[in-house]
Amino acid sequence: MNVIINKNGPNSLYVQAVGRLDLETSVDYGTKVQDAVEDSDIVITEVTLDFSAITFISSFGLKIILELYKFMKSRNGLLKLKGVSEDLMSSFRMVGFDKFLIFE
Repeated sequence: MNVIINKNGPNSLYVQAVGRLDLETSVDYGTKVQDAVEDSDIVITEVTLDFSAITFISSFGLKIILELYKFMKSRNGLLKLKGVSEDLMSSFRMVGFDKFLIFE
């Protein structure tokens, strides 16, 4: 999975990826996002994950999203998801993530 991370304002990152968030790709995805936040020369307070080209998310992918949420919360930051399809949204609703994640 190719993950592209860009600055999106003074204290925010925008993450784009294409494909599936499953057992094979999720750990790398989560690691790249966390590393980008930690290695930034500025304090990152907001991360937007662009899901418009994500076609599938497994339970392991959901676990990684939860870990990213907790990581950002521990840094007093926000995690947002953008462009989530109805199919993927049903997975987020099924596990209750719609109660605490920010969807745009």
